[in-house]
Amino acid sequence: MKTTKVLSLAVLMAAMTGMSGITFSDAFAAPGNGAGGVGSGGYQLNLIGMDKNDKLGDNDDNNGHRIFVNINGHSTIKLSVGPFEVIDADATDSDGGEFQLPYPGDCDTVDFDQCNLAYSVHMRVLGKPLPNAEKYGIVTCAEEKSADLNNDGVLDAVCSEETVSLSSANGKGKNSKFTNVSKELLTLCIDTDVTVDSGNDNIIDNDCDLRAELFDDKLMNFTWEVDANGHRLAQLRFIDNQN
Repeated sequence: MKTTKVLSLAVLMAAMTGMSGITFSDAFAAPGNGAGGVGSGGYQLNLIGMDKNDKLGDNDDNNGHRIFVNINGHSTIKLSVGPFEVIDADATDSDGGEFQLPYPGDCDTVDFDQCNLAYSVHMRVLGKPLPNAEKYGIVTCAEEKSADLNNDGVLDAVCSEETVSLSSANGKGKNSKFTNVSKELLTLCIDTDVTVDSGNDNIIDNDCDLRAELFDDKLMNFTWEVDANGHRLAQLRFIDNQN
C-alpha cells in the first residue's frame, strides 16, 4: 500500500499563511462567504499547492480535509464513491491523490439546470498567486466502460467540455465568495461528435452533447485533473442540497 505523505504542522501553517498572503483562519474558514456554510452533512476540502522544494514527511495517519497538489504542473485526484473522506492526500506524485465522495444523483440531461443533485460543490481560490500565475483549473475525466461515447473509434479516456477556471478571490477590490462549480466537478459533459479523418487525427467540435454524473455506470475510473497554476490554496465546500 502506498505511504501517504503530509506536511508537518509548522510547514503547513507556513505554506498557508506567510508564503501565500492569507491567514490560518482563512485556510480553514468558518461557514459563510457565499457557499452558505457547509451545514449538516457538508464537507470542506482544501487543495494545497506545493512546489518542488516543499518537504513532505511520511505519515500513515492522514485523515485531514486536505490534498496536496503541485503548485506548478499537473496533478490527478482519483475519485471513489462513499462518505466524504481523503483517502490519499498526496497528489504531487505520479500515483495521484484520492478523494472519496457520495454519489451525487442522476444528471443525464445536457441542460444541467434540469438536474436535481443531492449536494452541490462550491470553490474559491485564496492567497497571493505566484508571479505569472494563470487561473486555477480543474476538469473532470473518466474512462469509457463499454460504449464509445465520443465516437472516436476506441474505448478510452474522456474529459468534460466544462472546466473550472478561477482566479484568486483575495486582494484589493476582490471578495472571497465561493463559485458554484457543481456542473464542472460533479458531472462530465462529453462531445459525442469526435470523428477520425483520413490522416487518423481526431476532430473535436467541443460541443457538450451528453452529460453523465460522477460514478455513472457508463464510465469508470473518475478523476479530477488539477492545474493549480501558481496558487497555494483552493477550497471546495460540499453542501447538502436537501437541508
